[in-house]
Amino acid sequence: MKYFALVATFSILLIIPQIDAEASSNPNLFVSAENSQFDNSFSGSMVVEVIVIDPNLSNTDQGKGEPDVTINGKSLRMTQATDGSWYAYFANVDKAKQADSTVGLAGEGLDFGVFCSRNTLSSIVGISLSETDGFAIPRAATGSTNGNTSFSDCTASPTGAVLNNVVRNAKSINTNPNVPSGQIGLNTNAWPLIQLYSFNEVIIQYNPAGSPQMVSLEYDESQNISMNIDRVLYPKNAEVFLTINDFQLNQDPTDEDSWTFDVGNTPSTFYQAFDENGQNAANGWIGLVDLIPNLSKIGFEDNGKLSVNLNSVIELQSNDEQPTTSVSDGTTTYVEIITLVEDGPNSGIFDTADNNDQSILGILDSAPRGQTGSITYNKNSISVLTGSSSASVSLENPTLTIETDSQSLNPGSKIPVILVDPDQNINSDARDHLDVFRSTAIIPSITIGNPVTFQNAQDVQFHSSSPILVGGDDSNSSVPDTNSDRLVIDSSNVANGTYEMISMNLGVSASSLSSILLDVSNSNTDGTNWINYDLRSFENDYGITDFSDTSFTLSFGTLGTSSIAIIDAGDISSSQGFIQIDDSDIANISNESGMVFLVIDFDSTGSGDTLTISSEENKQPIVFDFFSFGIKNSKDVNNSIYRFELEETSDNSSTFDGTMEYSVANQLNIFDPVFIETIQPIDDQIKFIVTDRLINDKGIFISYSDLDATGVFTTTSSQSNIQTTAGMISSDSKSYRFGQPVTLTLNDPDLNLKNDLVDIYFVIDDPNSPNVDTVGKNGITLLEVLIKDIRYKRCTVDGVSYGGLGATGFTLVETGPSTGIFNGVFKMPSKICNKSGTAIISSAGGSLDAKYYDSRDNFGNANVFSLLRAPPTSYPTSAQLSTYEIVKPTAGQIEEILLSGKVDTSRRGIPLDVIITTPDGQTQNFGATLSSAGSFKSIISINENTLSGVYKINLFHNNSLVKSLSFVVSNPPIPDWIKNNAKWWSSDSVSDSEFIDGLEYLIEKGLIIVNTDSKLSISDQLIPDWIKNNAKWWADGEISDDDFVKSIQFLVKKGIIRI
Repeated sequence: MKYFALVATFSILLIIPQIDAEASSNPNLFVSAENSQFDNSFSGSMVVEVIVIDPNLSNTDQGKGEPDVTINGKSLRMTQATDGSWYAYFANVDKAKQADSTVGLAGEGLDFGVFCSRNTLSSIVGISLSETDGFAIPRAATGSTNGNTSFSDCTASPTGAVLNNVVRNAKSINTNPNVPSGQIGLNTNAWPLIQLYSFNEVIIQYNPAGSPQMVSLEYDESQNISMNIDRVLYPKNAEVFLTINDFQLNQDPTDEDSWTFDVGNTPSTFYQAFDENGQNAANGWIGLVDLIPNLSKIGFEDNGKLSVNLNSVIELQSNDEQPTTSVSDGTTTYVEIITLVEDGPNSGIFDTADNNDQSILGILDSAPRGQTGSITYNKNSISVLTGSSSASVSLENPTLTIETDSQSLNPGSKIPVILVDPDQNINSDARDHLDVFRSTAIIPSITIGNPVTFQNAQDVQFHSSSPILVGGDDSNSSVPDTNSDRLVIDSSNVANGTYEMISMNLGVSASSLSSILLDVSNSNTDGTNWINYDLRSFENDYGITDFSDTSFTLSFGTLGTSSIAIIDAGDISSSQGFIQIDDSDIANISNESGMVFLVIDFDSTGSGDTLTISSEENKQPIVFDFFSFGIKNSKDVNNSIYRFELEETSDNSSTFDGTMEYSVANQLNIFDPVFIETIQPIDDQIKFIVTDRLINDKGIFISYSDLDATGVFTTTSSQSNIQTTAGMISSDSKSYRFGQPVTLTLNDPDLNLKNDLVDIYFVIDDPNSPNVDTVGKNGITLLEVLIKDIRYKRCTVDGVSYGGLGATGFTLVETGPSTGIFNGVFKMPSKICNKSGTAIISSAGGSLDAKYYDSRDNFGNANVFSLLRAPPTSYPTSAQLSTYEIVKPTAGQIEEILLSGKVDTSRRGIPLDVIITTPDGQTQNFGATLSSAGSFKSIISINENTLSGVYKINLFHNNSLVKSLSFVVSNPPIPDWIKNNAKWWSSDSVSDSEFIDGLEYLIEKGLIIVNTDSKLSISDQLIPDWIKNNAKWWADGEISDDDFVKSIQFLVKKGIIRI
């Protein structure tokens, strides 16, 4: 049984919330350590930020009174910043001193700046701080102290460079000349100021004019520490994304903190070896200090230490946030390091991924299956397990999931190709691409005929100077996948340096190569030959970007002898291409013998283009194929290979998709290079050519070399038949008057060459062509019109020219993209040229005929179909749908319509062609298999994304319309209470939350599509009046459901409704 689903495109906007400090329960008071994920606790030497955002105190150019804020009843001095808000920073006095004592170089590590006692005169920093236990200022001051010593009075104002490294991104202090600095007169060089207190528990209280606002914090060991990795099973070369949730690592509430851990034999912990962007901070000098001996002194318990058991599984890498694989304090170099950077200021969430979704942890290419490494933090461990999952490949028509091997595809239509393989999902934080130039990718492929590829290539050498081939440097190489036939270069054994040429033995004999090429100098042979190449890995890794001086030369017998240049310098310019081989080169190849060698010269004319090898970590896959298309000894020739560069559908989906599309070659284009060049042999959207029907064991196979769950490479494939179709020619009437328009209709899907364009076939207008005035090309006929059994063509009688079919403007024009139905119109002439072209005769009393020269009928044979041939056989058909009206289901559910019936006197082997026209006018075609008795069954699946409206179904058999049906898909009814809520919300009669209830109902029922399980909320932003007007108009039936949904999507896009 076959299943197909009607699918519509629906615009979806996914809002990803930024991780930040949790919103306060107070309207004006915000404290950075208030975070329910970590139980509103903070630890050790962490700095806490306090913010008062009060509209009554936000003016920056008029004097405002300082907010009354206390910490455990003691004054916490607040300073106004340029944004109008008021800020303060505080920390535990003892732990701050201990942290500062670890500093190896001023301004690096956990440097709090310098300390002053609480008795420091207010004139020194501009304010009194007598209720603190001391304070830290960012610049040096006379009398100040550092580290774990008793505080003394500072006796001079702070000056010099900023030393504070634990509040790196504080808001700028308000220096408006109309008010004291910071509104309280704080010396600008003392900002950011860190006030120090002794405490166990902390109560922050803001006392505005009304009720006090309060935040209670627990000061204890770090709570709710957790660790996770991105997946359960890791294939080779996968990225490993480690995330640690530990709020204590958030030392600076204003900036992203960076922690580097050495996981070697002597574990070490470093704070801010790099900044959040990967720039050196403490790294490289004495500022890099191992904190392991002091972790307990600054409040860490079992956290703050990371260890990794690499085994033979995990490798340590670099990325943008840790650009090197080692750090140094100037004396000792630490070579097994892992850097975790905070996801955002004050989040407490740290991971190993940079902004390009690259991790500093990965799985080795040589990692054995079923082995583990481990990661330990806070005395908890997690295993990193290697292994493989079995893959599956499928072809899907836009409305059809192929369930049986007998399914036939249609030309000129895009057919989705889907691969599911968790082993190729090597980076869970990004969409992986199966690029041919990526050595770890496995490439699904289609091979037609016997193209010559790199399958047997060997003996790769790099050559330093062109054109000298002796003394080349041998390189490792392999062809690990005999489906995609990529030659993988491993230059790790090649000396670093520049090279101008690379050579290899293709592993094929000259006679074998000649046998698949078309030498048009021989009789009974015609067609074209091509090179398909891909050197993008060389461009990416070896630094060559200009290929305009690159040539491809074949040698025969031994390297460098009997050379034939098949691609000359100047023929190509890019690292990937598809290029025709000259006929003369093919003739020369046919005269050679021995093994075939290939030389690629990147500096053919001495332009200086070279490859640079410099200990590359990657391997370099390359492609070089010989294609041929044409006819040899009356047999079609099609030797080609197509490689799918599928792309993951979303991050971490393990599902990769692309499309394939094919055209059926015919007598007009099989020898046409312009047509052949339309193929796309390496792409995520493959386009290929077929020259005959391909069914059963000759059907199209997409093959994929899967490393399955048992660790064995097995070929997974998906097969489908490609049928050819017998053409059908018809006219709009049985008789015509002089001057009456004649409409001819040709129905042959094989003539549909492109899925998105209307195909047109023109009349030959060359008077010297023997087939002038027929529809065709280059003197070859596709269709001719005959009146009185005489071709309707031009002639000259007594010096007067009389036109034929070409003079009428006749063309065969496809009725729409991918229909395969073509119309042409001409007016019935009163006079025509006689058969010899020597006289003009009347067209009256004769027959009108049109002959279509079909390159391939439904049996794959050439055939001629005539307008005068007996009309197509009638095929009585009973066809019905299980229902003719259906309501779209809720999200995640499917409703089904059964299409079933029987075609009486059906022709064996010819499928039932089903053409569905969707409500937006798009047509989708597929073939349904008929049983031996002519019966058929198909299931139409309806989901929440299906377009609403009328669907028309036309059933054809052997080019005859046998039945037309239709059904209606409607949206679920919207309950009156939702529209009432919308109306009342528009007049402010109900709350935002009640309105949200209605939206969540619409999401649940699939009327609004949002890819999230999160709850909706409405922000404090002002909602535009027109949105509420839309809600009222929708409730009153004045605008459609679709228009209202668009307004809701606008709210989501602008962040007014948050997900």
